[in-house]
Amino acid sequence: MQKLMISLDNNILNEGVSIVAMRMIEYGKKERLFIIIPNKEKKSFNLSESVHVASTGGNKIAQYFRLKKMGKKIIKKENINFITTQDPFFAGLIGRYLKNKTGATLEIQLHGDFYSSDYYKKSGLKNLIQYYVGKWFVLKKADKIRVVGERIRLSLLNLGISENKIITKAIQNDPEVIESYTSNINLDDKYPNYEKTFLVLGRLEPVKNILWLIEIFKEILKKNNFLLLIVGMGSVEKDIEEQIKNNNLDNNIKLQNWTENPYDYLRSADCLLFPSLSEGYGLVAMEANVIGTKVIMNDVGVANYELKPSDKVKILPINDKEAWIQAILNI
Repeated sequence: MQKLMISLDNNILNEGVSIVAMRMIEYGKKERLFIIIPNKEKKSFNLSESVHVASTGGNKIAQYFRLKKMGKKIIKKENINFITTQDPFFAGLIGRYLKNKTGATLEIQLHGDFYSSDYYKKSGLKNLIQYYVGKWFVLKKADKIRVVGERIRLSLLNLGISENKIITKAIQNDPEVIESYTSNINLDDKYPNYEKTFLVLGRLEPVKNILWLIEIFKEILKKNNFLLLIVGMGSVEKDIEEQIKNNNLDNNIKLQNWTENPYDYLRSADCLLFPSLSEGYGLVAMEANVIGTKVIMNDVGVANYELKPSDKVKILPINDKEAWIQAILNI
């Protein structure tokens, strides 16, 4: 089988250096894969004998029309009858256009949780438009929709999408690999003299709700010598730095760049905090649970579905300040 993939992940353009590029090479061992990516730079190369990558070049408008042209050309030349797109918005619209023009089967990958709550459509005009475009013009017209978790599957059923269209394929972690991993970092040694160490691990974006969590810790630190370690990179990184500095929290809240080895941090933290407002899955919470590290999280993503409440997993209502304070103090 041959597939055309419309991806937004520019890491694939690193020609085998990135983890996602290596994942594409693995996919190519099962089927021939043609990947087209909107990007300011125009490139074309082979990741492997069976994985071919091309990017559009140009600005956003040019990218849109070039993706259409590239997709039609590849489908015709390579006799492709299956299209998969990374999301139901920009890439999804291109996929629907190509489906209409060529008759190919269209699969939409849904990694984010856009439809189980109103969060996404209330987070700006762009997201509001994308919310309805994805719902009416892409998802309802797709032949298949691949989701990563049960929460997303149920949200699609609530939209009136046929259950026969939906395929659930959870993000996999290997418990044996996680459990056997030898840590190179011990947070107690690296950051001594704290009563407990709490960890946030992931992208630093508004939806991750880190600024709200810092306000929670500002209250907690009035009477407790805890450490909050934030490991990640993203668009609100500067805001986080300023909030820490402006509130004189430098001694107890520390920010570090993203790591490719999260197990180092997960294994020696007292608790992983997961305050996201919306989440497609929540792999890091699953990994922490496998390791045996306690988890406090909002009711998003895997919460109450793939990951159940237990003596080590506390699932709380979104933005319940008092519940979060008590849960952290009870660790």
